Amino acid sequence: MQKKLYISYLITIVLALGITGILFWFETSDYLYGLSKERYLTQAEMVGDMFMLSTFNTAQDYEDFVDKYEEKYNCRITIIDQDGNVVADSETDGKQENHKSREEVIGALKGESISVTRYSQTMKREYSYSAVSIHTDNFDGVIRISLPFSTLQGLYDKLADSLFITVILCIGLAMAAAVIFTKLLTKPINEVAKAAERISDGDYNIKIYTRDKSVVGKLARAFNIMAVNLKSNISSLTQRNAELEAMLSSMEAGVVAIDDSSDILFYNRSFEKICNNSKSITSGQSLFTLFRNAAVFDAIDEVKEMKCSVMKEGSISGQGLRYIRVTGTPLGLDGEKSFGILLIIEDITQLKKLENMRRDFVSNVTHELKTPLTSIRGFIDTLKSGAMKEEAVANRFLDIIDIEAERLFSLIQDILILQEIESKREFERVPSDLNECVNAVIELLHPEIQDSPIQISFEPQPYLKPFYCNPDRMKQLLINLLDNAIKYTEEGTITVSLKEEENDLILSVKDTGIGIEKEYLSRIFERFYRVDKGRSRKQGGTGLGLSIVKHIVELYNGNIQVNSTLGVGTEFIITLPYNTGNQKQK
Repeated sequence: MQKKLYISYLITIVLALGITGILFWFETSDYLYGLSKERYLTQAEMVGDMFMLSTFNTAQDYEDFVDKYEEKYNCRITIIDQDGNVVADSETDGKQENHKSREEVIGALKGESISVTRYSQTMKREYSYSAVSIHTDNFDGVIRISLPFSTLQGLYDKLADSLFITVILCIGLAMAAAVIFTKLLTKPINEVAKAAERISDGDYNIKIYTRDKSVVGKLARAFNIMAVNLKSNISSLTQRNAELEAMLSSMEAGVVAIDDSSDILFYNRSFEKICNNSKSITSGQSLFTLFRNAAVFDAIDEVKEMKCSVMKEGSISGQGLRYIRVTGTPLGLDGEKSFGILLIIEDITQLKKLENMRRDFVSNVTHELKTPLTSIRGFIDTLKSGAMKEEAVANRFLDIIDIEAERLFSLIQDILILQEIESKREFERVPSDLNECVNAVIELLHPEIQDSPIQISFEPQPYLKPFYCNPDRMKQLLINLLDNAIKYTEEGTITVSLKEEENDLILSVKDTGIGIEKEYLSRIFERFYRVDKGRSRKQGGTGLGLSIVKHIVELYNGNIQVNSTLGVGTEFIITLPYNTGNQKQK
């Protein structure tokens, strides 16, 4: 700082002396020039007066006159007639060019006294010309005196030398004074600067001790107070930044703040994942170079225009189609001016899927409920219209109504079971023998196959470890699998098997039925999806059985696999991990 202060003092003094010297030079030179001009005009007027008092009879008299007064006034004298012809000149002999176009001659002929400075082509150097008009009985014209400009230049040179020496001496004295004063002035400031450096290194316990009561002393005391407040504020900001960083890092939604130029101020890790960009993100980078999405652009434009929070939804590609919800909020809103925009980008792909599933589910439920209800109402109207009188017809209609009512009841039961499973409502899990569960379900379904060419084969597995589960849930799973196998097997065998494999329980249900085409395998677990809709309705299926199976398997963190060959049969293989099943839930 001392060096800068010294240089600033020196520059200020040099500028002041320079400006003063330049102004002095111009003022003095203008004064000398004006004074010389007046002097030369006065000499010209004096020579003119002497000319008008003299008598001239011959041309030689004119030459004698100019030579006489050249020696007396030490200047060149020229007599010019009113036509511009040179009558006599004290420094040249012979005829000269016409001078009527010369500036001083034109002015003098008009009756003016005039001085000009011009380069003389005759004398080959710069001259100062002063001319006055003269009038006698025998002559009208101009008398002009000329002096070399070097005469005046000598005065200018002496003035410049004196001015230069004076300025150099003043600068030398100013440099010495600047060194002394800057040392005295910067000593206490240097102490404050050293303390500031220690604070910048993280030492907030520094304190400046001084008895100075001047401005520097006040600065030191204010600095001590600032250090204490800074220590407290830094500690508070560090804690709050850590909390904010932890909060942003834990958010699943992408968060990014941009300024008015759409440059990134800060962001969280989830935003990096949403961008799915191989390049690293840096603060100050333009958002548009990382993320191009119509929903984001629309949100930014509307926030800038409306100065309030807006919400937009859109989709992004890359690793599959994903849906996002963008919430934009102005940052630091001050009246009508904002200082940036905070964008919260949420991945709502799953929400969209659930919404579509809910919409499809409602649509399918409405359709499935409407079909038996329409049938029931139709037969009731027929009975009311007179069919009750025909006992055989009435009984047949009542049987159909009973079948449709049973179908409606089954559908409602399946919907309630599915809703219960999806809501994760579960009773306490207990160790269960799945051999017993399978036997109980086979016995329950035996009436359905006793008169059909279908057999259910099951060999209980000895020493099978108990599986912690809700027995009713496992029975629902088995009932739906076996019921599905019975409906799609006209004759043959349905084989049920259980086994342990490492730490998993493997349940298999295999039939020799009609099989399922490969193109339909990925959809058979969807609600109300039927491969053969006519056959399913005829068999009384609700279309929810396999969906219930899948949700029960997921309830125990298992997985289900389907292998099927058209015309040969289908096998469902369920893997249930023991380490998940053995976790008791209350």
